[in-house]
Amino acid sequence: MDQGQSKYGISNIEYNIITTMANLLDGVDVLDRYAQDAEQAGDTECSTIFRTIRENNKSSAQQLRNALGRHLNQS
Repeated sequence: MDQGQSKYGISNIEYNIITTMANLLDGVDVLDRYAQDAEQAGDTECSTIFRTIRENNKSSAQQLRNALGRHLNQS
């Protein structure tokens, strides 16, 4: 049994997926705030960068959600 299973009752890969998804989704709110701050400062380039990263985070979280589903169905 690996460390993730003994400590949390799930496999390391499931734990890693869940943790990474949570971090990415937490970042979505922060990046939206940063984009708004950049807009208020008149920096549309930085605002666009923050929004692009936010959308990438959402897409990556969705990919991880799909991967988690595959792992849960294998259990």
